[in-house]
Amino acid sequence: LLFFCFACGNTTPQEQPATTSATTPPEVVKVAEKAVTMPIDTSLDIDYLRGRFDPATHPDFTKVAPALTDGDGTYYLSKDTYAAFQAMHAAAAKEGVKLEIISATRNFDRQKSIWEAKWNGSRLLEGREKAPEVYPVPKDRALAILRWSSMPGTSRHHWGTDMDINQLTNSYFEKGEGLKVYEWLTAHAHEFGFCQPYSPKGAERP
Repeated sequence: LLFFCFACGNTTPQEQPATTSATTPPEVVKVAEKAVTMPIDTSLDIDYLRGRFDPATHPDFTKVAPALTDGDGTYYLSKDTYAAFQAMHAAAAKEGVKLEIISATRNFDRQKSIWEAKWNGSRLLEGREKAPEVYPVPKDRALAILRWSSMPGTSRHHWGTDMDINQLTNSYFEKGEGLKVYEWLTAHAHEFGFCQPYSPKGAERP
């Protein structure tokens, strides 16, 4: 599964957004083999972190233009993430690479609906299994769903920083147009503040 997450940028303590306290201690985040000093935003509350809000009415979120998506007009991202994606989308297009958002912000309720659909079998696991049939033991079923879907309240998609691009299957990115997209993102996504979480990257990140 190919996720790209708006992880950080080139913000310095002198360029902190208005919501960040001037006395906030710095956090060092490693991006593209460079250490970047980032302020820790202490303004975020537990409801924000758990996705307990409506991105359509949240002041830090904005709707994504359908032209940058699979045509769905209901996607939202944080404003900073959206600006970064617009820049990355334009740069990719100049090199003949098409980036298309197919999932963006998912608040608690949306993530809950995905989780419950997989739990009760109305949505297949990885497109091929009905969880209740294959995993009748609740713990086993939960662990199977967790391979690809976070429990509501724990998803990175709650924050408006993460998106799914082009396809939801790894096989798409292994050849042809998908491989071209993946190679471009691997080479350039970090230039716009994005990274790929979760996928294995060797012994240091299995």
